[in-house]
Amino acid sequence: MDEKTSISFYLRANRIHVFKSSIRLIGMPKFIRFRVNYTENKLLIEPYFKRSFTSFRVPERQMNDTRGGMELSSMGFCRILARQLGWDIGQSYRIPGKIYEKERVIIFDLSKAAQIANNY
Repeated sequence: MDEKTSISFYLRANRIHVFKSSIRLIGMPKFIRFRVNYTENKLLIEPYFKRSFTSFRVPERQMNDTRGGMELSSMGFCRILARQLGWDIGQSYRIPGKIYEKERVIIFDLSKAAQIANNY
């Protein structure tokens, strides 16, 4: 069954929040990678095997706690995404998505990004 989730970008702080439960449902990989398709307005998170510009280490210790989200930091990725999508870098955005557990991916619809109150 596909489950709903969301991802949040706190651009002023260059932070990305992903639900821990989402990462668990795609198999608790050591790394996750972000792939963006600007033509289709989609952002995909998938398991990955190493660190790169578009991938992040999944902090194993942090994942033991079942509450909340996993926080990632990347000024480069946040700035590129904001520039490509026309987002205000002083604001924060939440994007709905779906977890495809069988395929081990999470897909977010960038066209549905909604501005949220800044917590940073």
